Amino acid sequence: MTEPVRITAPAPRRRGPASTENGQRSRDRVLLAAVELITEAGIDQVRLAEIARRAGMSTGQLMYYFTSKEHILLEALAWRDHQDLERTRAALAKATGGWRQLEVLIGHYLPGSPSDPSWILWLEAWARAPHNREVSKFLEDLLQLWCDEIAAVVTRGVQEGTFAPPADVDEFTLRFAALLDGLAMRLRQMHRPSRKRFIELALVTARAELAPDEAAPAAD
Repeated sequence: MTEPVRITAPAPRRRGPASTENGQRSRDRVLLAAVELITEAGIDQVRLAEIARRAGMSTGQLMYYFTSKEHILLEALAWRDHQDLERTRAALAKATGGWRQLEVLIGHYLPGSPSDPSWILWLEAWARAPHNREVSKFLEDLLQLWCDEIAAVVTRGVQEGTFAPPADVDEFTLRFAALLDGLAMRLRQMHRPSRKRFIELALVTARAELAPDEAAPAAD
């Protein structure tokens, strides 16, 4: 059984075993090894000893930082998701205009390939959520960070006059995130339509609600 109470999003300073610089590096080695192994074989086929070996430490050392394999899974997801969000924010900062920013966000949200490590971690964690409220809440909190990014892009687009204001930004954000999740599931399982086509489908849906009376410009 997992101990999700101990799971937190990555932070510059942590209490406990990973509170020192060396401890943080050791913890990150475990998370990197876990991401690689889970991507290759799935969490159920990975043993703690394998994660420890790839991280260059003993199982006992690994257990100093994590309580179980499921604990590692959820911490690895938070660790990887934090990196994905930082990359997305950096890309958004370089994009100009609401439609271009929305296209960039969609591109970073959707899996890059069927073997995208982030989405494999999400799927592994989602499979455990129905039977664990704390895991479910943990995943909701991670997803909310992405919803906040969607809402921020929409708000900026409205302020600059590119988007028509949706009836309710929060409801639009929830619907749009659900749409992207659904497209992501199909994209992981299908080679056609192409990833580019899935991005276009998401933009078409957004234009139906966000485009002002005049025609919205096509995405670059």
